[in-house]
Amino acid sequence: MVNSQVGNFRVGIVTGMAIVVVVGAIFTAAAAGAQGGHGHMKGKEMPMKNSEKLPPRSTLKPAQGASVKITSPKPGQVIKGNAVALEFQMNKGKVGEHIHAYVDGEMAGMFKGTKGTLNGLKPGQHTLELRIATSDHKTELDATDEITFTTK
Repeated sequence: MVNSQVGNFRVGIVTGMAIVVVVGAIFTAAAAGAQGGHGHMKGKEMPMKNSEKLPPRSTLKPAQGASVKITSPKPGQVIKGNAVALEFQMNKGKVGEHIHAYVDGEMAGMFKGTKGTLNGLKPGQHTLELRIATSDHKTELDATDEITFTTK
């Protein structure tokens, strides 16, 4: 993922797809060779609308065998810079399809693989929560993991 920000515009390139976030809205332009479906998410960060908040735990659906475990960053780790390498183990179970990543209660990205990068984090302590989601991008399972880390 290549990211840049100018004013209210955030531009990212994900596997041949340009994504521009303008004041909370997402616009995409498929470049030559871009694949359909969810291929664009394979281990890549997907910028989300700034307004997507962490849904309450009461809305989580049964895990049906799904699980997730954050392996990096480590709990309490101090990281220099505003980009944080993310790694996790994931068992999708019967209905899981990808990961929703929340930093400090705000959607920070979606990951289909088990690695990615969280970009643009301000200095300070952060809470990272991963949740396994189904293919509809709305249903999240009771398969979560949470850690706290600090950026400087």
